[in-house]
Amino acid sequence: MLHRKIIDPVLATLDKERAGYFTGIVEKLGEDPRTEAAPNLVFSVLREALPFLPTYLPQKEFIDRLFLFVKENRQALNKVLYSREFIEDPEAMRDFANDFVSSVLALTLEKYDDGQIDTGERKVYRFSGDFDESDFPFQDLDDDDL
Repeated sequence: MLHRKIIDPVLATLDKERAGYFTGIVEKLGEDPRTEAAPNLVFSVLREALPFLPTYLPQKEFIDRLFLFVKENRQALNKVLYSREFIEDPEAMRDFANDFVSSVLALTLEKYDDGQIDTGERKVYRFSGDFDESDFPFQDLDDDDL
């Protein structure tokens, strides 16, 4: 897959866990027929956004979000990708990458708030009641109080 060459240098900079997650996404993108409609756009957006993206979404949802983003921004993406500005400054796609990262983060936070994402963090439980905290669990009867 020729477009894999766009992503491989960025994948090499990621830690093992993140690289594994995004390698799976890249492989699935190569098999997905929707990629054929705009492979340059899909892989260019992903390349720019990759270092900043979270890895909590299921890969299918992530890929669907990427295709939706490319579809909604196709005309503007094409305008930048095939412009002189992009040739002179490849970071011209950075604004689109930022917008894509924001959309993925918004979806991730929404799913996290709904309890659909388990980050593996330890859970902390706090209990409270109608009592004076200084008396809990036992009143401290120092010599001064007697």
